[in-house]
Amino acid sequence: MTQTLEVSARTVEDAIKKGIAELGISEADAQIEILDEGDSGGLFGFGRKDAIVRISAIEETESIEEDLTTDDEIIEVVEMSIEEQEEIEQSAVNFIASIMQNLGIHGKMSSYFDEEGTLHLNIVGDNVGGAIGRRGETLDALQYLTILAVNKNREEYTRVSLDIGSYRERRIKNMAQNVRRSADRVLRTGRRYTLKPMSPAERRQVHIALQDYEGVKTYSEGKEPERCVVIAPDNE
Repeated sequence: MTQTLEVSARTVEDAIKKGIAELGISEADAQIEILDEGDSGGLFGFGRKDAIVRISAIEETESIEEDLTTDDEIIEVVEMSIEEQEEIEQSAVNFIASIMQNLGIHGKMSSYFDEEGTLHLNIVGDNVGGAIGRRGETLDALQYLTILAVNKNREEYTRVSLDIGSYRERRIKNMAQNVRRSADRVLRTGRRYTLKPMSPAERRQVHIALQDYEGVKTYSEGKEPERCVVIAPDNE
């Protein structure tokens, strides 16, 4: 049975440390959901509100299936000029800024293109929990809308990664640690391991985390929303 608890503390980081200590697990073994970023309050701290997180001890189940499908998570990288990148970047920033303003959320935004041509947007602020939502559902929806806005009337597809309050960064870090542990298990047992269903973005992060991991390979199988990543011995 999965152990889950909600913890409050002055900051998100303090709440996470408190929660994993109560569960007796490491951060790598925890699924962390930010329910409320909290508020530092006004003058002299009046109106301060604690951050609240939900922490679950991760329990992955093993599943062996015979029908395999090829991995379709990797999208071909398209070369773009500096002018195109600047135009796309400005379009995305303006779109997100207008949504944040309508939500009454204030913060700072940074953006950049990585070597694979993915546009990364990151928003930090004191009260951004409302833009993250339960299990990151609001964040995922905002990212999807941004992708639609950026790629509207464009022939070439641009991938967009939106993060708010470093929520996705922490989740990716935890996921990378977890899947490497699962890869070690595959090497020890010689049997493939099926992870729980994930979103396309999460599956892609698993592929990236293990792309240089010797002795194992990854691929996806199943249909949405139950599509999973399988970690298998590379000689399977």
